[in-house]
Amino acid sequence: MIKTKEQLGEYLALEEKLYREIGYKGRLHARMTKCEVGEIFGYVRSLRKDEYYTNRKNGVLGKLSAAYYRRKHNKLGVRLGISVPVNTFGKGLVIYHSQGIIVHRDARCGENCKLHGLNCIGNNGRGGGENNCPTIGNGLDLGVGAMVIGNVRLADNTTVAANAVVCKSFENENQVLAGVPAKAIK
Repeated sequence: MIKTKEQLGEYLALEEKLYREIGYKGRLHARMTKCEVGEIFGYVRSLRKDEYYTNRKNGVLGKLSAAYYRRKHNKLGVRLGISVPVNTFGKGLVIYHSQGIIVHRDARCGENCKLHGLNCIGNNGRGGGENNCPTIGNGLDLGVGAMVIGNVRLADNTTVAANAVVCKSFENENQVLAGVPAKAIK
Protein backbone atom coordinates (compact mmCIF):
# COMPACT_ATOMS: atom_id res chain seq x y z
CA MET A 1 0.00 0.00 0.00
CA ILE A 2 1.55 3.27 -1.14
CA LYS A 3 1.12 6.06 1.42
CA THR A 4 4.07 8.42 0.91
CA LYS A 5 5.69 10.17 -2.04
CA GLU A 6 8.92 8.27 -1.26
CA GLN A 7 7.13 4.91 -1.50
CA LEU A 8 5.56 5.96 -4.80
CA GLY A 9 9.00 6.87 -6.16
CA GLU A 10 10.43 3.56 -4.95
CA TYR A 11 7.65 1.52 -6.57
CA LEU A 12 7.87 3.40 -9.87
CA ALA A 13 11.68 3.24 -10.06
CA LEU A 14 11.72 -0.52 -9.45
CA GLU A 15 8.92 -1.21 -11.92
CA GLU A 16 10.43 0.99 -14.63
CA LYS A 17 13.69 -0.96 -14.24
CA LEU A 18 11.81 -4.26 -14.58
CA TYR A 19 9.93 -3.08 -17.68
CA ARG A 20 13.14 -1.82 -19.29
CA GLU A 21 14.50 -5.36 -18.98
CA ILE A 22 11.62 -6.64 -21.14
CA GLY A 23 11.72 -3.94 -23.79
CA TYR A 24 10.41 -0.62 -22.45
CA LYS A 25 12.49 2.18 -24.00
CA GLY A 26 10.76 5.24 -22.57
CA ARG A 27 7.57 7.27 -22.87
CA LEU A 28 8.38 8.91 -26.20
CA HIS A 29 9.25 5.61 -27.86
CA ALA A 30 6.14 3.96 -26.39
CA ARG A 31 3.88 6.74 -27.69
CA MET A 32 5.44 6.86 -31.14
CA THR A 33 5.49 3.10 -31.73
CA LYS A 34 2.42 2.12 -29.63
CA CYS A 35 4.69 -0.48 -27.99
CA GLU A 36 2.65 -2.94 -25.90
CA VAL A 37 5.28 -3.06 -23.15
CA GLY A 38 5.20 0.74 -22.94
CA GLU A 39 1.40 0.77 -22.83
CA ILE A 40 1.39 -1.83 -20.04
CA PHE A 41 3.99 0.12 -18.07
CA GLY A 42 1.80 3.22 -18.51
CA TYR A 43 -1.05 1.23 -16.99
CA VAL A 44 1.09 0.11 -14.04
CA ARG A 45 2.35 3.68 -13.53
CA SER A 46 -1.25 4.99 -13.47
CA LEU A 47 -2.21 2.15 -11.07
CA ARG A 48 0.54 3.19 -8.67
CA LYS A 49 -0.39 6.88 -8.83
CA ASP A 50 -4.05 5.94 -8.33
CA GLU A 51 -3.00 3.95 -5.22
CA TYR A 52 -0.99 6.85 -3.84
CA TYR A 53 -3.69 9.49 -4.28
CA THR A 54 -6.50 7.12 -3.19
CA ASN A 55 -4.67 6.28 0.05
CA ARG A 56 -3.77 9.89 0.73
CA LYS A 57 -6.80 12.10 -0.26
CA ASN A 58 -5.79 15.32 1.51
CA GLY A 59 -7.95 18.29 0.67
CA VAL A 60 -9.58 19.28 -2.59
CA LEU A 61 -6.41 18.97 -4.68
CA GLY A 62 -5.78 15.45 -3.36
CA LYS A 63 -9.33 14.39 -4.18
CA LEU A 64 -9.05 15.85 -7.69
CA SER A 65 -5.73 14.06 -8.23
CA ALA A 66 -7.26 10.81 -6.98
CA ALA A 67 -10.18 11.19 -9.40
CA TYR A 68 -7.83 12.04 -12.31
CA TYR A 69 -5.58 9.01 -11.78
CA ARG A 70 -8.53 6.69 -11.11
CA ARG A 71 -10.00 7.72 -14.48
CA LYS A 72 -6.64 7.31 -16.25
CA HIS A 73 -6.10 3.92 -14.60
CA ASN A 74 -9.59 2.73 -15.59
CA LYS A 75 -9.37 4.11 -19.13
CA LEU A 76 -6.04 2.39 -19.83
CA GLY A 77 -7.35 -0.79 -18.19
CA VAL A 78 -10.37 -0.93 -20.49
CA ARG A 79 -8.18 -0.34 -23.54
CA LEU A 80 -5.64 -3.02 -22.53
CA GLY A 81 -8.12 -5.52 -21.04
CA ILE A 82 -6.56 -5.38 -17.57
CA SER A 83 -8.40 -4.91 -14.29
CA VAL A 84 -6.08 -4.62 -11.29
CA PRO A 85 -7.59 -2.67 -8.38
CA VAL A 86 -5.52 -0.44 -6.13
CA ASN A 87 -3.72 -1.95 -3.12
CA THR A 88 -3.76 -5.54 -4.40
CA PHE A 89 -0.08 -6.00 -5.37
CA GLY A 90 3.17 -5.10 -3.66
CA LYS A 91 6.00 -3.44 -5.55
CA GLY A 92 7.60 -5.12 -8.56
CA LEU A 93 4.43 -6.03 -10.51
CA VAL A 94 5.23 -7.12 -14.08
CA ILE A 95 2.51 -7.79 -16.65
CA TYR A 96 3.96 -9.38 -19.78
CA HIS A 97 0.87 -9.40 -22.02
CA SER A 98 -2.33 -7.42 -21.88
CA GLN A 99 -5.86 -8.78 -22.35
CA GLY A 100 -7.87 -10.84 -19.96
CA ILE A 101 -6.22 -10.02 -16.62
CA ILE A 102 -8.77 -9.76 -13.82
CA VAL A 103 -7.92 -9.33 -10.12
CA HIS A 104 -10.56 -9.10 -7.39
CA ARG A 105 -10.35 -5.99 -5.23
CA ASP A 106 -10.06 -8.07 -2.03
CA ALA A 107 -7.21 -10.28 -3.29
CA ARG A 108 -3.78 -9.61 -1.76
CA CYS A 109 -0.53 -10.39 -3.55
CA GLY A 110 3.02 -9.80 -2.38
CA GLU A 111 6.00 -8.21 -4.10
CA ASN A 112 7.67 -9.13 -7.40
CA CYS A 113 4.69 -10.84 -9.00
CA LYS A 114 4.57 -11.68 -12.71
CA LEU A 115 1.38 -12.04 -14.74
CA HIS A 116 1.69 -13.52 -18.23
CA GLY A 117 -1.83 -12.77 -19.52
CA LEU A 118 -5.33 -14.26 -19.50
CA ASN A 119 -5.14 -14.53 -15.71
CA CYS A 120 -7.78 -14.40 -13.01
CA ILE A 121 -7.14 -13.92 -9.31
CA GLY A 122 -10.60 -13.88 -7.84
CA ASN A 123 -13.22 -15.06 -5.43
CA ASN A 124 -15.05 -18.37 -5.54
CA GLY A 125 -18.40 -16.90 -6.55
CA ARG A 126 -19.73 -16.95 -3.01
CA GLY A 127 -19.46 -13.21 -2.49
CA GLY A 128 -16.52 -10.90 -2.01
CA GLY A 129 -14.57 -10.18 1.09
CA GLU A 130 -11.12 -11.23 2.13
CA ASN A 131 -12.41 -14.62 3.30
CA ASN A 132 -13.28 -15.67 -0.25
CA CYS A 133 -10.27 -14.22 -2.11
CA PRO A 134 -6.66 -15.36 -2.56
CA THR A 135 -3.74 -14.27 -0.40
CA ILE A 136 -0.50 -14.75 -2.29
CA GLY A 137 3.08 -14.36 -1.10
CA ASN A 138 6.02 -12.69 -2.82
CA GLY A 139 7.44 -13.88 -6.14
CA LEU A 140 4.29 -15.28 -7.78
CA ASP A 141 4.78 -16.28 -11.44
CA LEU A 142 1.34 -16.83 -12.99
CA GLY A 143 1.55 -18.49 -16.43
CA VAL A 144 -0.66 -17.72 -19.43
CA GLY A 145 -4.28 -18.64 -18.71
CA ALA A 146 -3.58 -19.60 -15.08
CA MET A 147 -6.16 -18.80 -12.41
CA VAL A 148 -6.19 -18.62 -8.62
CA ILE A 149 -9.75 -18.85 -7.32
CA GLY A 150 -11.28 -18.70 -3.83
CA ASN A 151 -9.94 -18.55 -0.30
CA VAL A 152 -6.49 -19.76 -1.32
CA ARG A 153 -3.14 -19.13 0.33
CA LEU A 154 0.01 -19.45 -1.78
CA ALA A 155 3.49 -19.29 -0.26
CA ASP A 156 6.40 -17.22 -1.56
CA ASN A 157 8.00 -18.02 -4.92
CA THR A 158 5.13 -20.08 -6.27
CA THR A 159 4.99 -20.70 -10.01
CA VAL A 160 1.61 -21.55 -11.52
CA ALA A 161 1.92 -23.24 -14.92
CA ALA A 162 -0.03 -22.18 -17.99
CA ASN A 163 -3.78 -22.92 -17.84
CA ALA A 164 -3.59 -24.27 -14.28
CA VAL A 165 -6.49 -23.61 -11.92
CA VAL A 166 -5.53 -23.24 -8.26
CA CYS A 167 -8.49 -23.69 -5.94
CA LYS A 168 -6.78 -24.90 -2.76
CA SER A 169 -3.93 -23.58 -0.63
CA PHE A 170 -0.27 -24.50 -1.06
CA GLU A 171 1.76 -23.43 1.97
CA ASN A 172 5.24 -24.65 0.91
CA GLU A 173 7.60 -22.17 -0.71
CA ASN A 174 9.25 -22.59 -4.13
CA GLN A 175 6.56 -24.82 -5.60
CA VAL A 176 5.45 -25.32 -9.18
CA LEU A 177 1.72 -25.93 -9.57
CA ALA A 178 0.11 -27.39 -12.68
CA GLY A 179 -3.12 -29.00 -13.81
CA VAL A 180 -6.85 -28.61 -13.31
CA PRO A 181 -7.24 -28.59 -10.35
CA ALA A 182 -3.63 -27.62 -9.66
CA LYS A 183 -1.27 -30.01 -7.92
CA ALA A 184 2.31 -29.48 -6.81
CA ILE A 185 4.64 -31.01 -9.40
CA LYS A 186 7.92 -29.79 -7.92
